[in-house]
Amino acid sequence: MTRPDRKSAYEETVRKFRGAVLFTHDFSAISEVLTPDFVDHFAPPWDPPGREGVAHRFGQAAEALTTRRVEVLTSVCEGDVLAQAILLHFEHTGAFMGLPPTGRAFAIGGSNTFRFRDGRIAEHWGVFDVAKIPDLLGGPIPGGPAPGGAGGWSSMWPGAPA
Repeated sequence: MTRPDRKSAYEETVRKFRGAVLFTHDFSAISEVLTPDFVDHFAPPWDPPGREGVAHRFGQAAEALTTRRVEVLTSVCEGDVLAQAILLHFEHTGAFMGLPPTGRAFAIGGSNTFRFRDGRIAEHWGVFDVAKIPDLLGGPIPGGPAPGGAGGWSSMWPGAPA
């Protein structure tokens, strides 16, 4: 497979996965797209490992957040690795980190890096600043001050909405 073909195939696999789990909540895509020995380097240590942990995290997110759009800002492929900078657009439609639904729309940027094996995702690394979500929703930061208070995310930028 040529480099452009490989990149396109990897991007299509990731699109299929995101479409299924983020938009239609079809978690059967997890076993179709991820290898049986899948490793998620982004997973918190308290979550189940592998595909079971992925299903757990996406299931929890689906209860609280409605995905409105996934914006791929850049996509780079080298060998069996695809790296993407993305912007996720959500609406807060269920309880999240103790915050009742606000209906607020927000976006959170981050990056995903995937290693492929035999056309499936074998490993994932991700970086997303999920700690700022409560502040974006206008709620308290768990273990922190009230939104907009000293030390809160809003206090880092003068004039930022609380």
